[in-house]
Amino acid sequence: MTELQQRLATGKGKFTPQYEDLGTEPVNYEDSISPEFFEAEREAVFKRSWLYVGRSELLPRKGTFFTRELPGLASIVITRGRDGSVNAFHNVCAHRGNKVVWQEHPQEESKGSCREFSCKYHGWRYGLDGRVTHVTNEGEFFNLDKGSLRMPPVHVEEFAGFIFVNLSEDPVPLRTFLGDRLLELETYPFHLMTQRYGFSAPIRGNWKLAVDSVCEWYHPPYVHARFIDRDISKAEKLVPPVDSYHYDLFTPHMLTSVPGPPPLPPREPGTAGEAARDQKWVYRLFRAGLFGPDDIPDIGPLPEFLNKGQIKSWGNDQFWLFPNLSVQIWARGFYITYTYWPESVDRHRYDIDLYFVPPRNAQERLAQELIVDSTIEFAMQDVNTIEATQQGLSTRANQTFHLSDQELLIRKFHKTVRDTVAAHQAGTGRQEG
Repeated sequence: MTELQQRLATGKGKFTPQYEDLGTEPVNYEDSISPEFFEAEREAVFKRSWLYVGRSELLPRKGTFFTRELPGLASIVITRGRDGSVNAFHNVCAHRGNKVVWQEHPQEESKGSCREFSCKYHGWRYGLDGRVTHVTNEGEFFNLDKGSLRMPPVHVEEFAGFIFVNLSEDPVPLRTFLGDRLLELETYPFHLMTQRYGFSAPIRGNWKLAVDSVCEWYHPPYVHARFIDRDISKAEKLVPPVDSYHYDLFTPHMLTSVPGPPPLPPREPGTAGEAARDQKWVYRLFRAGLFGPDDIPDIGPLPEFLNKGQIKSWGNDQFWLFPNLSVQIWARGFYITYTYWPESVDRHRYDIDLYFVPPRNAQERLAQELIVDSTIEFAMQDVNTIEATQQGLSTRANQTFHLSDQELLIRKFHKTVRDTVAAHQAGTGRQEG
């Protein structure tokens, strides 16, 4: 063990055996390659869970709106009504089923502000609550009750500035679904971080495999070697030991906390050293890296719910909100959301959004963009592995796979999905926090 690893080691270890329901036997990944399971999962999980669709900053004032395309599920319109409340409804006209809210291309998401929406097909209009306000040539229809017509409503709730929708008819309240541990997120100053950088990509792999790829730190010396050290043997020694991480399971959600490097001390201009085609030199020059800016913004004292594992050199807490959202809060004053939208058994859309305190000058802006570029580069390196895993699993040449102690969250996540599907099929699937 290197000096770095010794400093971070805790002597804890062996996390999985603490959860007797998980077991330690090899696992089966049929849930990631079976078309039948995918359809059952869509019904039991995505049509019944609270799904994150965007931040409240997208609705800054009354009359603002945005749309979300939920693959294979729905097209949703989310608005800030005249009373200031948030409304959500299916983006479907009550006349002939045309999509109502779109701009140049019906498949693309849109946003803006208005007093009402107008269907491009026949001119029917809708208020910010989704109700019909105008029917073109209304007198030509038969027994038309205009007051009862609307775009079908969708359950919507806000929490800590995050907007969630639920497609089921009678969902449990969002706060019940989240549970006490996640409700603590309300004390974090998300509202200060309004500088957003967004990225989305189609991935040829099951969505759960993408979640798996960021639930463990077993892979970095190999997948991300050039960011750590081109010499694999050295990269292995720079990754913190297994017992330096922290895990917490609060079904159906979960948490992992990871260590990270301390910020670099201030430096005088021109002292970054001779220019080099080296990631470490770039990090020194711009005073930022994968773990955030060295010049940490003032966001006030961090809430007590962070770093409950008391990691010696804390890097971030990654909260997993079932089924498909990760909120990653970093020690250096920024946060990232990862969202995974399944399209088919072997394809999904991968959305990454990074949020910072707005930069005060060009140096801070460049530091943020370097963090963004590093994050996306890491993510795309993971994507190659996800697609390779999908190809390998699909052959069914191997039927079971061995997970280590630090892959605890992967074991838990797949079990939660399978249990949710089984409960729905058994008719006992009402989700609680």
